[in-house]
Amino acid sequence: MNRPLLRAEAIIFNEDKSQVLIQCDIDENFYRLPGGSIEFGETATEAIKRELIEEFDLDIYVGELACVNESLLEYDGMEVHHCTLIHWCAAPSVEHMTVITHKEEHNQNIILTWKTLEELSTRPTYPEGILHMISANSNIIEHLVIRKKY
Repeated sequence: MNRPLLRAEAIIFNEDKSQVLIQCDIDENFYRLPGGSIEFGETATEAIKRELIEEFDLDIYVGELACVNESLLEYDGMEVHHCTLIHWCAAPSVEHMTVITHKEEHNQNIILTWKTLEELSTRPTYPEGILHMISANSNIIEHLVIRKKY
């Protein structure tokens, strides 16, 4: 039996909350929140901090839980269940930077860049539904459920 994969991701606003630090490829074909898998014995906060330091040398402040995202996907006869804990975060030390490149040589086409909510709406932004939740900027913890069959 497959077990759900537990992930943690960050919504990182700039100081005036006009832009979000988003992860994408160099060609900006998609946008996604930075983060990654939670390792055994690690909290979501620890996973977010570890992933961003390992991948981008970026030390951030991790705040409150913003959203729980469950993705239930079926493709090629396989069923996948990802559960992602998404937190409000801040990274004031990088607000002046426009692009931060992934530090691992084989992933240098992956970057972090600042985008407005309008810019985010021009490309697929993952997880699906997160753009609406970010723009609401609510204090209510959201629960996004995505069910897809490919």
